[in-house]
Formats: sequence, C-alpha cells, structure tokens
Amino acid sequence: MNAHMSLLDYLAQRTGCLYLSDLRQLDRRRRGLLLQVLERLPPEKFPPKEWNEALGYLTGAAPEETAEKARTRLLALLGPFR
Repeated sequence: MNAHMSLLDYLAQRTGCLYLSDLRQLDRRRRGLLLQVLERLPPEKFPPKEWNEALGYLTGAAPEETAEKARTRLLALLGPFR
C-alpha cells in the first residue's frame, strides 16, 4: 500500500475503479469486493479523518469519533447491498 494513498483511492484501486466516483456505482460483484477489502483492512491503517471521508462519500453518513467506529458503520451501511 502506498503510504501517501488515501483510503478512498486505495478502495478504488482495490476494486478496479478507474475513477473515485465509480465507487458510488459499484455492481454487485465489485460491491462484494469492496466489502471484503474493508473487512480485511484494520482501522489503524488509515487515520480517522480518512475513514470518515469514506463513510461520508460512500454512504452520506455523519462522521464517527474513531476510525474503528467509522469502519464499523461503513461496513454496516454497505453490507445490506451485497
């Protein structure tokens, strides 16, 4: 993982998206891949700010207090769409 890559850029790269905006329009297979990546990604790999940016960008949800809470909420909100 590139030390300077943001969480959203990392997720886009890992799901094969050419553009960051493609993360908002994933088909079923890529959404499943996104969830797998998120499930395997420890919250401490990215700062809370980046987890909250991903949470807001992908779901529109309000920020959480910690990276772990933001990751958990992101998984919960994205999970039902598997």
